[in-house]
Order: sequence, then C-alpha cells, then structure tokens
Amino acid sequence: MKHSARRLCQCLLLFLLPLLLSCGSEKKRYVVGVSQCSEDVWREKLNEELRIAALYYNDVDLRISSANDDVQMQTEQINKFVDEGVDLLIVAPGQVSISPAIDRAYEKGIPVIIFDRRTRSDKYTAYIGADNKEIGSSMGEYLAGTLTDGGRILELSGLSTSSPAIERNNGFDSVVQCRPGISIVEHLSADWTEQGAFRTVDSLLSEPHNEFDCVFAHNDRMAMGARRAAEKHGLDLKHIKFCGIDAMPQKGGGMELVAEGTLFASYTYPTRGDEVMLLAMNILEGKKYNRENQLSSALVTRDNARVLLMQNDETMRQQDHLSTLRSRVDKAASDFNTQRIYLLVLLVFVVLLIAVCAAAIYAFITRTRINQQLKASMDEQNRMTTEMEEMTQLQFFTNVSHELRTPLTLIAGPTEQLLEDPAVHGVQRTMLEMVQRNTRILIQLVGEILDFRKVQNNKAELHLNRFYLQHELTTWTEDFRTVAARRGITIRVDVSGVEDDAVLIADRDKMEHMYFNIMSNALKYTPDGGCITTTLLHHDHFYTLRIADTGKGIPTEELPHLFERFYQAKGAIGGTGIGLSLVKAYIDMHRGSVHAESVEGKGTTFVIELPDSQPGYDPAKDAPAATQAEKGLVDDNYIATDTTAQEAAERITNAEDFDAERPLVLIIDDNNGMRAYLRSILQDKYNVSEATNGEQGLEKARREVPKLVVCDVMMPVMDGLEFTKRLKEDTATSHIPVVLLTARSLSEQRKEGYDTGADSYITKPFSGQVLLSRIENLLRSRIMLRSVFAGDKQETEEEEKLNEADKTFVGRLRTAIQDNLGDSDFSVERLGEEIGLSRVQLYRKVKALTGQTPVELLRKARLTKARQLLEKTEKSVSEIAYEVGFTSPSYFNKCFKDEFDINPSSLR
Repeated sequence: MKHSARRLCQCLLLFLLPLLLSCGSEKKRYVVGVSQCSEDVWREKLNEELRIAALYYNDVDLRISSANDDVQMQTEQINKFVDEGVDLLIVAPGQVSISPAIDRAYEKGIPVIIFDRRTRSDKYTAYIGADNKEIGSSMGEYLAGTLTDGGRILELSGLSTSSPAIERNNGFDSVVQCRPGISIVEHLSADWTEQGAFRTVDSLLSEPHNEFDCVFAHNDRMAMGARRAAEKHGLDLKHIKFCGIDAMPQKGGGMELVAEGTLFASYTYPTRGDEVMLLAMNILEGKKYNRENQLSSALVTRDNARVLLMQNDETMRQQDHLSTLRSRVDKAASDFNTQRIYLLVLLVFVVLLIAVCAAAIYAFITRTRINQQLKASMDEQNRMTTEMEEMTQLQFFTNVSHELRTPLTLIAGPTEQLLEDPAVHGVQRTMLEMVQRNTRILIQLVGEILDFRKVQNNKAELHLNRFYLQHELTTWTEDFRTVAARRGITIRVDVSGVEDDAVLIADRDKMEHMYFNIMSNALKYTPDGGCITTTLLHHDHFYTLRIADTGKGIPTEELPHLFERFYQAKGAIGGTGIGLSLVKAYIDMHRGSVHAESVEGKGTTFVIELPDSQPGYDPAKDAPAATQAEKGLVDDNYIATDTTAQEAAERITNAEDFDAERPLVLIIDDNNGMRAYLRSILQDKYNVSEATNGEQGLEKARREVPKLVVCDVMMPVMDGLEFTKRLKEDTATSHIPVVLLTARSLSEQRKEGYDTGADSYITKPFSGQVLLSRIENLLRSRIMLRSVFAGDKQETEEEEKLNEADKTFVGRLRTAIQDNLGDSDFSVERLGEEIGLSRVQLYRKVKALTGQTPVELLRKARLTKARQLLEKTEKSVSEIAYEVGFTSPSYFNKCFKDEFDINPSSLR
C-alpha cells in the first residue's frame, strides 16, 4: 500500500510541476523590430504611440532603433533585426537606397511594413503612411487660393533622395504650374533640420536673389529655420508667409506655431502608431489587411489650430489615463499569477492527501463498490451543480435588487419626512415631490427586473385569489384617470358582457401588474384628446380582456416580436423592453394567451384570454387586495401641475424687447418631470416657454422666435432630430441655437445630432450648472454681423460664417432695403412682408444676427448711401436727404452727425 501511494504521488508531482513552472514565466510570442531613419519630435511621438499600442497586446516584444539619418547605420540595423529572427519588421526608410536591406528581410520570409517613406523596391508586405504628393498639392491649392494678389514662392525641400521630398515637391509643383498667379522663384534643398534650412536660406540671402513673399518648407522645422534666416537679414516677416508640414501638437510644434501666427499654415503629417501596430498584428495573426494603407491628414491654419490643439490635449489626457489603467491591470495580473502559484501549491498538497486517502480506501473497498459509489457521487454532484447555478443566478439578481433598494429607501425615507414638514413649500416642495416620484419609479423598475428574473428561472409562483375582475378593473382604471384627464384622453371601461356574480380565480397582484403595464403603454402612445377603451367578456369559462387605444399603431411586421425579451418597436418612447415580456409570462402562468392587433395610424388593441379558475386554490391563503401605497405602481406619465410656472409661460407675449435682459428659452420634452426640472434651472435667468413634442415646439419657435432651444431627442409625434432639421431650414428660425438633451451617448448618435444642425449635445444625466454654462457660452459666442452694408472684406468674412439659410436671409434683407432706400414710406412692416416674416420674427432675427433693430438697420443703410452720394456727386445735402428716404433735411443732418460724427456739409 505504501509503495502504491508513493508511486501515485510521484506521478502527480511530474504532472503538476510543468503547470507550476509555467505560472512564473510569460514568453512573448511576437518580436517586432522598428527601424527609424532619424530622431526628431515627430518620430519620438510615433515611437511613443507604438509603445502604448503594444501594451494592448500582451504577446508583443517591441524593439526600436534609430539610424540618425545614416543610410549605412540603418542598413546594419535592419540586417541585425533579420539575423535576430524578428517576426515582423517596420521600416521608415531614410533614403530610397536602403532598398537592398529591406529586400533581404522580405526574401527571408519576414513580413515588412514600410511606413512614412517609400523605397525603389516592391518587396514589402504592406505600406502605411500619408500621401505626400496629395499633401504637396493641397498646400499648393491653399496657397493659390490665399495669395490672391499673386505670390512669389521659395520652396525648401528635404533631402533630394528621400521619397517624401520627391513626392511633396511633385505635388506642390503640379499645382503651381497651372496657377498663373503664383510662381516658384527659388527651389532649395536642405536636410530636414532647422539648422540645415537656416544655413541654406542664409546662404541664399547673402547673395543677390529673387524676391519672395512666401516660403513653403517641406516640414515645420525647416520653415522655422528659413524664418530665422529671413529675420537675420532684416526681411519684413509680416509680409512673408512661412508654411510647413507636420503640424506637431507638442509644445513648440507646428500646430502651436500656426496658432500663434509664427507660421502661416502647416499640414498634419499623422504618426498613428496605433494604426501601424494594428496592421502589424493583423499580418502576424493571419487576419485580413490592405497592402496599401492611406493615413488621412489635414490643413492647419490659424482658424482651426486652437481647436486641434485642444483635441490633442484631450487625447493625451485620455492616453495617460489608459496607461495608468494598463499599469493597474498589469499589477493585478501579476498578483493573480502569484495567487495562482500559491493555489497550485495548495492543490498539490490536497491532491497528495486525497491520493493517500484513496490508496487507503483502495486497500479496504473493492473496485466494484468504488465504481458504484463514484457513479452515485457524480449524479449527485451534477444535480447539486445545476441547482447551485440556478440559485446563484437568482441570488445575484436578488442581491442587486437589495443593493439598489437600500439607497433608494434612504432617498425615499428622508424625502417623505421632508414633505411632511409644512414649512417646505414652493420650489423646494416641487423638487422634493419630483425626487419622491422618480424614486418610486426606480423602486418599481427594480422590482420588475427581479420579477422578470424569477420568471426566467421558473421561480415565480401564483398566489391565487378569488375576486370579481369586473370590479377590480374599474378600481385599477381610476389610477390612470388623473393623467388621462390632464391630456384630454377619455378612458372607458365596459364590463357589460360579464355577469355580476362572475368570479375569477387568479393571482390578483400579477393581473394588476399586467393591466398596469399595458395601460401605461396605451397612455404613452395615445395622443392628446384620444381614447382608451377596456372591454371585458365572460363566456364558456373564459375571460376575454381587450385594451384598445387610438394611438399611432404598430407596424404589422413588428407585432410578432412585441412580447419578446428586451424587444422595442421602432419609435418606442423609453422603456426597458421587459414590460410586455413580463405580461406574457404572467398570462402563460395562468394558462392563458395574449396577442396584439394594430392598424398604423388608428391604434393598437391588446387581447388577453384566460380561464376563470386555476388549480390549487386555497381559500385559507387568499389575502385581501393591497392598498395603492402598498402596491407601489407608478405611472411615469404623471406629474403634479405647477400652475404658477404654466401661467408664467403663458404670459410670454410678442413684445419685441421682452428678452433684452431675460432671453426667451424654449424647452421641448415629452416628459413632464423633465420639463419641470429644466424650468426650475432656467427660470431665474431666462424667460421659459414649453412644448411637449417637436411639432408643437416648431410651431412655438416660429411664433415666439426664442433666443435658444433646449430639446429632447426621443419624443412622440416629432423627435428632436427632425425638429432641429426643420428649425434650421426655416428662414425665421435658422439662426436659433439648439441644445439636444438625450440618454443616447454613442459617438455615432452624437454625430447624427450634429449633422441635423444641433449646436450642442448633452447626455443625461447632466448637471444643471453644465446646462446653464453651455447655454451662456452659445449665446455669448453667437456670430453677429457688424454691418450688412459696409461692402468690405470684414463683412464678407463675417457673412461666410453663417449657415446657408442665414446667408440667404441676409442677402434678401440687403436687397429689400437697397431697393427701397428712396421710399420714405418704406417701413419695418413692409420690409417683413417682402421677406415673408412677421414684424416680431423680423425684429428678433435681425437683432440676433446684427445686434441692431430693423429700424436702426434701415436708417444706417440710408446714411451709408447718403455718405457715398456726398463724396461722389455734386448734389446738395437736401437733395441727397430726400433721395435716401429722409423727409426732413434737419433730421437727416442730426442722424448723419450721430452716425459718422461729422456734418454732411463738411464732406463738400
């Protein structure tokens, strides 16, 4: 027996020893060599991005070397990587002459990625980088459009043997050659460094040379070197535009130099180390990849440099955060490996102990009995495992429910106590009631999730009651009448098809929950003034319950999926997607059936059929119906009416200057509670108007022309995206900023909002202070035309910033005023008629765009025209006054003096 135990222990040790040793080491699967042609800020950024990207792949050993612009050194480094047997090689060739070394690596079967620069050879696995020719041509197009008065350009290329210099030169020259207004007066080459460019340009300027007013260098460092040389020779830097390529966002990089005005323009030359590493991993793991990979780049001017810098700062902050998280993950993984070693050691001792026991048992028990016991043990283990899995799932959701209910109770309890205090009133009581109501909704949602999980695990049970369904329906319906009456919705209950003494044996609470879910949906989708009808029939021991509404209806193809878990039909307003699934589960438990009938545009009917009795009813366990407070069912369509706020909103008039100190903000949200909350945030600083859907909001916006709109995205009738699109297309309202509020936070959803014309996008939940700050920033940063009739470059630049609808409006406004300058009877009303706007719409739009009233704008146009006539004609002051629409020369003299601070006669 001892000999057998010893042999068994030895076998177990031999089996477990490799596992134990494997826990202490982790070998990298892939070795990736990176050969950089030089060291500079751009390549340091690329190397850092490669290192960060490699962190996401635990099986990558990244090795980076730099040749410092030495072709021979780079050749030796590549050969060394090949001899070491790297799994993949990433090369940024310094010059095209590096091709033989790259060919050798490729011919040895090592995948080669060419990055940034090309070689003469076609022997590479993939190329990734920006299009240098496109960058050169884009910069040429930009300078051709900017140097409208003609330009003499000094082009400063990089090393003449490097592919970027060749391609950028070809692209730039191809544009300049076909643009007669500009020309390249000098073409120099440098070594890509600032000092090299300084020496080259310094040498040029030290001798007679062609004059130039623009320098295009193939990178930002050479552009700065050229600028230093020009400054040394006393050239007027204000009249020379220095342009480069790279636009590095680091401190002192090209992007910052453009933002400061040191450089006139630059062009982003992307590093994208993450894309390079992703391409490498796709190649190594045999995934699909493209042989030619183009990185996008963009022109950087003073107009967008600040924004790009801020975006880069945010990106760097996120990268630092991710690096920190990665460090924590690595530490956790290390701790896990250590714990795994301890666990395996313990497992060895446990196994040895079991082996000794097994050997002892083997000596006393026959093989047959052991097999029988083993079989019985396995059957029992399977049964217990199955039960434990089910219990674990249910326990998890139970624990989550309890964890949520505890803080919710701690919210609901103090809130209820505060509401019991008569000293709490006004806005504070309204806010507390809102907290109380939404807390109850959360508690109800938690309970529904728990009920749903019970049903999924077949743990839900029927607690049967004997009751009169026809009477209970009337009682349950009363809970919905208040909110229905507020929206003008009629609720009818028809139980005439049921005998007075007809009884139902079923679970009263589950029946009520089922009815509550369906009625809540009916109220949600029934428009104001609609009707909801509940009909109950009893025939042949079956009840038939029909709940019909006059809502928008459901498409036929979606009806079969309504009762599936988590399914939500198109256009659904909120919800979790489990309410109707729970309804079906409860009906199935009662051995009944449920289905939906619908006609789009007319409404939906839910039909429930269930037997009037259930087996297993015990009168002794029949509990009375719970009170409404005990049931805790809350319909989120309802909110207490704030009559003061409603009256204040109704008092908003069409007076032209009502928003001089308190601008009008329009709130659009179908949720009453959310509107009340938004109103409480805004009402101290703004006049507030409200609408319950996009269609109503659009009508109010056209009538009231608010300064800003705060709009929800998911709404019935017309959603926020459609509202924004139509608002921006309407001449009277196209200038109004729109802030979208929504729980949809994915980037593609945000893009969809901005594509419709939204000015800001805030996801729920949000801070009231954030909303106020966002509104203040939007109102403060509004584009405002200083003049509509100056005819100068500044006016053109300001007008170009407007959207197309506002440009069209300004053009029509200018034309209408210019055509009627001589008509002294031409009034604001007639101006509005010609443009197609009411007096109020015209006043508010013109004031929003120009900061002036239509009257002031008309007077300024007449005075501007009068000054032109005074300076260019021999007409008298009186003649000119009458010609531009003034009825009194003396009044004309006063207005002219106020506008230009000079008497009209002084211009003679």
